[in-house]
Amino acid sequence: MQKNNTPLQDDSAAALTQIKQILHEFQIENVSLFDHDPVLRIQVSDAQFARALQVRETLIERIKPLGYRFVAIDLDEA
Repeated sequence: MQKNNTPLQDDSAAALTQIKQILHEFQIENVSLFDHDPVLRIQVSDAQFARALQVRETLIERIKPLGYRFVAIDLDEA
C-alpha cells in the first residue's frame, strides 16, 4: 500500500535529509534512518557505533529540533 504525500510526510523526508547531512559532518556514514514518530532510529554498523557514541550529545542537540523527541541507535545491521 502506497502512502499519499502529505505535508507531514514531506516534513519528515526533509528532516531525514538534514539528519543524513548532520551524520555526514561527523563522519558517520552508511547509516539507515527510520522515522518512528516521535522516535528517530539510526541504524549504524559496528565500525560506526563508537563514533556515534563519541558525538552523541551533539547529535541529539542537532536532531531533536528537527521534530524528534527521542533519538535511538540501532546496533543491528540486518
